[in-house]
Amino acid sequence: MKWTPRGESRPETLPEPAAGGVSRTIYLVTTAGHPNYGDEVIVRGWLRLLAEREPGAEVWVDCPNPGPAAALLHGEHPRVRFTDTLYRLCWEAPSDDPRDVGEFVTKTLEDPGAAPRWIAGIDIARSADVVHVVGGGYINSVWPRHVGLVAAAAWLRRERGVRLGATGLGLLPVERGVAEVWTESAAAFDVLTVRDEPSLVVARAGNPRARLAIDDVFVSGMADLLAGSANDAPDTMVCVQTDMYDGDFGLVVDYVREVARRWQGPWGSVGFVECMPQVDRAIYDALRDDFPEARFYSVWEILADGLPARRGQRWISTRFHTHLLAAAAGASGIALSLNNDYYAVSHAAVVAAGSGWTLGSLDDASSAKAGGAGELPARTEELTAAARSAGAELYGW
Repeated sequence: MKWTPRGESRPETLPEPAAGGVSRTIYLVTTAGHPNYGDEVIVRGWLRLLAEREPGAEVWVDCPNPGPAAALLHGEHPRVRFTDTLYRLCWEAPSDDPRDVGEFVTKTLEDPGAAPRWIAGIDIARSADVVHVVGGGYINSVWPRHVGLVAAAAWLRRERGVRLGATGLGLLPVERGVAEVWTESAAAFDVLTVRDEPSLVVARAGNPRARLAIDDVFVSGMADLLAGSANDAPDTMVCVQTDMYDGDFGLVVDYVREVARRWQGPWGSVGFVECMPQVDRAIYDALRDDFPEARFYSVWEILADGLPARRGQRWISTRFHTHLLAAAAGASGIALSLNNDYYAVSHAAVVAAGSGWTLGSLDDASSAKAGGAGELPARTEELTAAARSAGAELYGW
């Protein structure tokens, strides 16, 4: 059964923005709602910028967990709505092969009758004026079905004439099938920025206009991201995860215990930061008896109040965004990669941007030293301007 589309294809040239914003449909593809601190603040930052520049726009956030995302982000734009349409199509594909996923998703966008349960959502995606694949490290071979998001976005550009952009993406690791879909799709993007050099190689294989940029988290500006009470936070801070790691977590616990004791002493106060519920709490539960004065910061607290990072602290972080933002706040630290296929590239990109941190290994606990505060604090205004400039280019502001 053929589906009758709502409306016509989008014009090639977008209307000039009117005072107070234009009434158009903006479609954000994200990975919000899990929740994961970095993903949530990135989407929140774009929604706040859109609320400032285009309060009259209809904004759809397509994400894998629209219910939790709506509960967390519903007030960030006056006309924001949440769906999981493109993710549903990726999940419905007959296999995990990235090429099969891309083919299935584009087929259903062409003929939504092939996936009739999602016609209402497909109708909305096809009616968008701007499609923005928001930054993060979620479209790669770790989650091969997510490459269908890129194929869908490219189809919407080619067949419906949307204005299409992707900003601040991390594309590694990338295996052959994912790389092929990216290469086929990348040329359709009017704006395409990635956050590390290896990702730039992948992006430029399909789009020579792709360029290197900082992570999307800076679109918020540092004032929105750091806790006002950071001066009261402990001098030693820990953000260590259990996901994306297949080894013996006891080795990680031993590493953090040894380094934190050397930095703070056995009775000193240590702060433990959670970016993903439960996943990042395990290190605190394992070490709370070793550090009786330990302070735990839940993801909900840091989303509400900001990251408790400041100059003078030393951090141990396995997560990318705590490395990036704590370094930008002036903290020194160790970036400990627990997954070299995924996190090593991200941490190396932050060091290259000027974090000054040491790239740590579980083998170096006895000699591990926090790298000094680097150049990032002096670059935050520049990086915020650059992130917002990519948005201005995409949206035509």
